[in-house]
Amino acid sequence: MKTRGLSYLTLILFMFSFSACTVNETSRKNKSRDLEIKDGAYFINGEKTFINALGYEIGARPGEHPYEGARKLQLARVKHDLEVIREAGFNGVRTWSELMEEEVKLVQESGLLLVYGIAINPKGDFGDEAFIEEAESRVKELTSWTKKYDCIITYLIMNEPMAADINRAGAQNTYKLWTGIRDIIHKQHPGIPVTISNNSSIGEYLNERIFDVYGYNSYQYGEGLPGYTQGFSSHFTYLKELNGENKPVLVTEFGMSVSQLNWGGLYGGNTRERQAEHIIENFSQILDSDVDGICPFYYADGWWKGGEPWVHNPVPEEWFGYWGYEDANDTIGYPRPIWYEFREYNQAIVASPRSHKIYEGAVPIEFYLNEEVAKAKIIYNDKVVYDKEVSGYHFTDKIDFMEESVTDRELILEFYDQNNELLKWESVVILTTKDRLKLPELTLQVNTTDLDKEDNIMATFTITNHSPFSLDKEFKYLFSHHVVWETGEHRAMTIDPKQEKITISDSYKAPAESLVMNVAGGIDVKYGKFVKRISDQKLIYRGNWADPIRVDGPNE
Repeated sequence: MKTRGLSYLTLILFMFSFSACTVNETSRKNKSRDLEIKDGAYFINGEKTFINALGYEIGARPGEHPYEGARKLQLARVKHDLEVIREAGFNGVRTWSELMEEEVKLVQESGLLLVYGIAINPKGDFGDEAFIEEAESRVKELTSWTKKYDCIITYLIMNEPMAADINRAGAQNTYKLWTGIRDIIHKQHPGIPVTISNNSSIGEYLNERIFDVYGYNSYQYGEGLPGYTQGFSSHFTYLKELNGENKPVLVTEFGMSVSQLNWGGLYGGNTRERQAEHIIENFSQILDSDVDGICPFYYADGWWKGGEPWVHNPVPEEWFGYWGYEDANDTIGYPRPIWYEFREYNQAIVASPRSHKIYEGAVPIEFYLNEEVAKAKIIYNDKVVYDKEVSGYHFTDKIDFMEESVTDRELILEFYDQNNELLKWESVVILTTKDRLKLPELTLQVNTTDLDKEDNIMATFTITNHSPFSLDKEFKYLFSHHVVWETGEHRAMTIDPKQEKITISDSYKAPAESLVMNVAGGIDVKYGKFVKRISDQKLIYRGNWADPIRVDGPNE
């Protein structure tokens, strides 16, 4: 995607001279919000709403630490940040540690939504009465005043719990802690959903049905489930189906670091240009999975993460920001290229049509638009096949290609303002068909359901293709052992794509410290320009340690 290339000075002048003063935005700021979760989506004041909330930590500027000592109020800074974030087209912010009431007031006044993080320690002793009492007391104290603010649309009560920590604290204790805090929030702030921000590479096995929405941090570094076997475009569909119950999926983190050091794969060492390309690609791929909200990671660098808040260390964790700081005295920062990309991309969020989708009959159209968008076009094979004026925030329609045969279609979507100036374009590749298509099938069988009984795993993948699709030559599979942050053993095999039935068997000995395994495989199937990843996976647990908080599938 090409950027419009506005300079930082232009951005700031535009923000303060125009965008904050429009009638539409002023009325939006002052309008109260009635939140409802229904049909697997967020509805605000009766209108289906896509949550596009940028990760935000005010206490993470140079020389600061959001989790140590008393955090000072910087209300002018917060107000500035929120205006910049809103001007870039985000409709909310997502936090990790708790904002103070004066800060939440500013979010309320800004018109932004708030995904409110509560930093309950994921490494705590969930069975310790003192720990439980402190956590519950804190939540009660917070919600005694947060309940006054309808900008809050979700509570995140813990970030990235790990299998070893849950096992140490006890899965039943974990379940009681989470459901207890959930129930306190439900009582104190009725109608507002509660979840955790669960890292999907290490915690996909967790039963999120106990929460109101499904929250996942996820990074596509090419080695785990999200990047290797499933791909971002199907990963969140899998997670939603795994938990079932048609609840919203909120992607609570994803991003890319531009640090000097590279700690393997895409974890650090990236150029700013690559950051911009990767994040927009990821955002688009996540949309392909029909998620209901995305929280990109994140607004500005966290200098504190390397242990020296006054030093910008070269480690990846300190360089995920979309704004960077010149030095330790810079508290405002300067936008990186990804910022300008998002300013354009956020003009119109395309929920449908989406790549990797097969549409039978008419193709649904679903856009989330900002106030400037006045017209939308869809171009196919250099011909305008859809050209309409659009209005409002949530726009729906359909386009019918009167399909007679299976057709791969590269669609160009263009969005214009009232002066017919192009604001944004986006490309999607879909497959249209009159009748239901049979995809190639990939199935997995494993020799055990319990690592205590058998830790030498034999996996047998079977690929069957009696379809109009062709197979890719590379089959990827993974033994994800959930040991700390290790991605596990990822492997690949070259296959003969012309065979109608292919069987692949391999073994892997689970390490003793592995409490849960995810054996997974995936392969791309193609029809012309259209590509879709098919996959299968099995979760294998060690004994019954995880029973109170584990998930096995949609119907289990």
